[in-house]
Amino acid sequence: MENQSLPESDLRALDEEGKKFVRSVRLSRMILPVSLGMLAVGYLFYRQFDPEKFRAISWSTTAFLWLSLALVLLILRHLSYSFRLWTLAHGQFTFRKCMELIVLWEFSSALTPTAKGGPLVMLFVLTKEKLSAGRTAAAVFYTMICDTGFFVFLLPVMLLIYGPSMLFPGMKSFDDVGLASGAFFFTYTMMACYWALLSLFIFVRPDLGKSLLHWFARRPFLKKQSAKLELLGDEFILAADEMKAQKWRFHLKVLLGTLGSWTGKFLMINCIIIALVPAIPVDGATQAFIYARLVAMFTIMAFSPTPGGAGLAEIALANFISDYVPLGIGIVVALIWRGMAYYGYLLAGAIIVPAWISARYGKEN
Repeated sequence: MENQSLPESDLRALDEEGKKFVRSVRLSRMILPVSLGMLAVGYLFYRQFDPEKFRAISWSTTAFLWLSLALVLLILRHLSYSFRLWTLAHGQFTFRKCMELIVLWEFSSALTPTAKGGPLVMLFVLTKEKLSAGRTAAAVFYTMICDTGFFVFLLPVMLLIYGPSMLFPGMKSFDDVGLASGAFFFTYTMMACYWALLSLFIFVRPDLGKSLLHWFARRPFLKKQSAKLELLGDEFILAADEMKAQKWRFHLKVLLGTLGSWTGKFLMINCIIIALVPAIPVDGATQAFIYARLVAMFTIMAFSPTPGGAGLAEIALANFISDYVPLGIGIVVALIWRGMAYYGYLLAGAIIVPAWISARYGKEN
């Protein structure tokens, strides 16, 4: 199914989203997330930094080996994302091209609130890469389903194993409706509903998804969003048609790519913690519990209002691991993690994205 099968109004909506993406690739747009991150770091240094604890960190060969492993896991995460995209595109892109496109995806997500993300940007990007309309829609929506499903299915299992202490240090009961507990259950409910609706619209009733979004597009209070809503409704049909043709091996590869990317994302933080806190037990049980705590933290932050969770992520990590990592060292863990996983993508995107725009978008405008 080719891109021409999209209605003209949808192509205009995609082009408008593309123009917004092009405008976002400016130094001024990167100032906000960087500034928020620096403010958070400054706050943490003021409230939590302990020079004695910092000097106690042993920057030994072992520590650097663990930090190197964290970097390897970050690379494996990127490769897993790229493998998933390569699978979703049915090999139409080279693996190197998929690695480049994942940088674009991560870069667009880093410049927008985590609650918004970059699905419309990727619809635009993949369309410009001449991927067929059906495969473009399937790639974006199936990615969203898999990423959300990782949390929806894994979290109940982890809660059964670890109980309320998994959610935040010192939490004794699920009845403790503090900020962390209340935010977790609210966010998880939203994620589960989101996953269920998206799965319904892609695998069971795409016609219902299209009708519902087109109905919302006609509401006066959503007039400014009507073009996007109609576009997404039409994309549900395209994605559903594409997914019906896939065999089980295709789904297995996509799921493996999803598990690899998220596992690498969390385990790299485990490695950073081990590097800076050598006294922490390296046994499987302890590290699995920290892994579960990190999954809970990311769930709570799923609807962060700041670009890429900038500012909030740094503060959150230092507090969520405070029962294993002294607060004075937690800030260092947060700095290394965000430097690798967030600001690294901002830097890579600042190099790759302008070249991509010039090659793919500039020629047509």
